[in-house]
Amino acid sequence: MFKYLKLKWENKWLQMVGDAERFSLEGRIFHANSIAIIFAVFVTGIFNYASSLHFAALISVVILFVQIGLFALSRYKGKTKLAVILSVIQINLAITIAYFYNAGAAGSIMLLFVLSVFLTFLIIPRKKLAFWYIFNLVSVFAALGVEYFYPDSIQQHYSSRAEGFADIAFTYLLVSVMIAVGTIQLRRSYRAQKERAEEKAVKLELMNKEKDKLFSIIAHDLSTPLNSLQQYLQLLNEMELNAAERSEVEQNLSASLSDAQYLLGNLLEWAKKQLHNAPMDLKPMVLYTQVWPTLRMFEQVASRKSISLIIDIDKDVAILADENMFDLVLRNLLNNAVKFTKLNGKIWVNTIVNKNHCVLVIKDNGIGISAERQEEIFSLNIASSYGTMNEKGTGLGLVLCKDFIVQQGGDIWFTSTADEGTAFYVKMKLAQ
Repeated sequence: MFKYLKLKWENKWLQMVGDAERFSLEGRIFHANSIAIIFAVFVTGIFNYASSLHFAALISVVILFVQIGLFALSRYKGKTKLAVILSVIQINLAITIAYFYNAGAAGSIMLLFVLSVFLTFLIIPRKKLAFWYIFNLVSVFAALGVEYFYPDSIQQHYSSRAEGFADIAFTYLLVSVMIAVGTIQLRRSYRAQKERAEEKAVKLELMNKEKDKLFSIIAHDLSTPLNSLQQYLQLLNEMELNAAERSEVEQNLSASLSDAQYLLGNLLEWAKKQLHNAPMDLKPMVLYTQVWPTLRMFEQVASRKSISLIIDIDKDVAILADENMFDLVLRNLLNNAVKFTKLNGKIWVNTIVNKNHCVLVIKDNGIGISAERQEEIFSLNIASSYGTMNEKGTGLGLVLCKDFIVQQGGDIWFTSTADEGTAFYVKMKLAQ
């Protein structure tokens, strides 16, 4: 129960202070201290009124409403810099005025001047600290100077010695609480900022590793078909090939260039995703209508290896998806199924529909995925592989499949047994 209440309070506090994505560190500290100031001034006003310091109580009420307005200006209007400057001005001016109505140097106001300095150093940008520190010093020494040369300027004194001690003790307690709140918020914000920086550093390191892996794939797999093409042209120039030799070389070259073209297509999609230039357009689409052209195309591709493509898709089901992203996922999964299925094999494409989702299943009876490769199948850490007719696979396509399906609010997973086959499952939301 205690943990639940603590978590609920922390969430409420974070909601009032503001999140790090929208507000700067100084802004969040300003919000936290504004909340503390509003509460403290409210309590101080009641205490001053009970102590017969009626004008000081009136000043507290004015500060209360002004600070509420400044908090709203920053938290809900986004004008944090203006709110911070106005807050520092009004606090110093209000404290200076209260100085003359709360026993002057003999009262508790000097503690509030110290609190003002602390708050100023918390929320004011570093470049402007010197100006506002001098502003505070001028306010303090001006008030002291006026009282020293004009003692009658102090309009209200304590009615008893006990009242003076009570006011100073209460103000000290108030100031210590405010300093504690400000310090705790500063340390909490610093830790949160540090954790975010460390998290970004880890993500950046992972991204760099992925890019290094990707560049090694590009360097190797795009250079291979180009080298093959160069060698073929050299053969044509240097020696005569008979029809059978020419046909064999051309078939190998065609397969190599086809693999390179597929890799290049995936690479371009990956690059667009990384540069955020591939906007997602989720909309309802009839699954059968969307996938049929791609299935027809792969029927021809599969026929080259005498593979049967068995299709059993619900013709009425509609899913919520981005057409281009979904087509890329389908092409990659079908291409892999054909690539890793042996001659005269079979590939099944069917759907499983429940209340809120549709699962597209692409299953083959090919060579399957070994247990040691399965853990990294959706990452660039997986090593290149070769299909049943030596077709090259890099793993980049499955990385894109995972990213694109997750972005669309879906899920993708697989089951596989070596030498028995693999089934990929693509789960998408049904269109309402």
